[in-house]
Amino acid sequence: MMVGTASALALASGLAGSKGASAQQTLRVRRNIANMSLDDPDLVALRWFVDEMRGRNQSNATSWIKFADVHGGSYSFNHCQHGNWYFLPWHRAYLDMYEKAVIAMTGYTRFAMPYWDWSNQRAYPPAFTAPFYKGKPNPLFSPLAGDDMRQVRKPVPNLPAAETGLEKVRGVLNATILENFGGGRPFDESVTPPRVQNNVTPVWLGRRGAISELESGPHNYVHDEVNGYMGFPAAARDPLFFLHHANVDRIWENWILQGHVNTTDPLWLDMVFPNHFLRLDGQRYSVRVDELLRPADLGYKYDDSRVAARATRSQAQANADETRFKALFNPAATTVIPRARTGNIGAATPSAPLSTALSVPSASASSGNRVFAVLRGTKFGSNLHSVRVFINLPTAGPRTPTTDPHYVTSINFFGNKAHQGMGSHGHCYSVELTSALKKLGQNGLPRPGSLTLQLVPMQRAGSPATDLAFVPEMIDIGAV
Repeated sequence: MMVGTASALALASGLAGSKGASAQQTLRVRRNIANMSLDDPDLVALRWFVDEMRGRNQSNATSWIKFADVHGGSYSFNHCQHGNWYFLPWHRAYLDMYEKAVIAMTGYTRFAMPYWDWSNQRAYPPAFTAPFYKGKPNPLFSPLAGDDMRQVRKPVPNLPAAETGLEKVRGVLNATILENFGGGRPFDESVTPPRVQNNVTPVWLGRRGAISELESGPHNYVHDEVNGYMGFPAAARDPLFFLHHANVDRIWENWILQGHVNTTDPLWLDMVFPNHFLRLDGQRYSVRVDELLRPADLGYKYDDSRVAARATRSQAQANADETRFKALFNPAATTVIPRARTGNIGAATPSAPLSTALSVPSASASSGNRVFAVLRGTKFGSNLHSVRVFINLPTAGPRTPTTDPHYVTSINFFGNKAHQGMGSHGHCYSVELTSALKKLGQNGLPRPGSLTLQLVPMQRAGSPATDLAFVPEMIDIGAV
């Protein structure tokens, strides 16, 4: 144990002065770990909590492993929401679960989870790289319990600007509606035609929608690149998980502060995560999405939270955009949008990237429309790291740089093997083409017959050169 009785009393004494200030400061502040010292009270409290939880019998309902298992185990996801529009609120509730547990255990009422802003700080935070802290094993260095302090993360992460940098994050923040920014409403492809979510029963928590670029982009990239536990459903066994997701949560809050609005659809707001979460007394509890919309309601804010000097989009504007975006996925939608579908796509591999001509709707669309490609029913091999997407570059391959103007984005994978079993009908990815088309001098929809799409799978470093195919069943192009 890192903290014995005497040192625990010393810690409590050292933080006592900070506790008194909490009455004057209504909201706890989640801060950038790059600006925090190793002795920062938030890091001291987090070390104490992690060490105490790891030191418990791991079959205990309130042990480190059991708390992490709320998200997922070694080879399968549990309650965590990925690939649908509950991704952001569920993980906000999960972080809140840990934050409240740290406060309850340490008595430090001003504790707020730090965030790792990987758009600026590409290396691991120093608090997580030192095997020892003040002569004792550092709980933040290794997620492993007991005496085994072997580091399981990659020693040095490779977080290129194209995947996690400021420009990438700015692109993500350009999304105009929640379903494009944070993930789409779930649908059921086990029936024909596919059935789109129509109630708030928990069965929809096991379904996927369109995976957003925030999730398939920087979120998944960081998980996979850090690796170790972070590359598997058991990611929450690594304390770095919480700083990563605090940053994702911060991006959501910044999206709101920049003038965007969440959906008002009751299918989102009224969904309950039933008994998904744990208190330190071992009791489970439920949370409803509409309880998770404002960080202030959960008692925290971010150190860079500020309203941007830009016009706020009205809820009516967002609702209209949402209706059009929803029509991309709902065959029964009454809203008509310019759209076309290409089927029988074939397989892409690193040695044989796929280049395919896409059907483009001939219906007119204004230059202000946003253009999306929706990759449906995708299956992917377990040794893939990502798939790079290009347009109108038939020669694109693994060596083509992401700085090429034809580059659109990368689809990154997290927990590949576990995701294989989550729905036999594959995954759906929403990829916005608008910016890439503008780079090539095209506003709005391209002319029919003028659009080709390239899919370039990228093999995970050090993995076998097998099981590397990426296969979409079909690709829709639409303007919304």
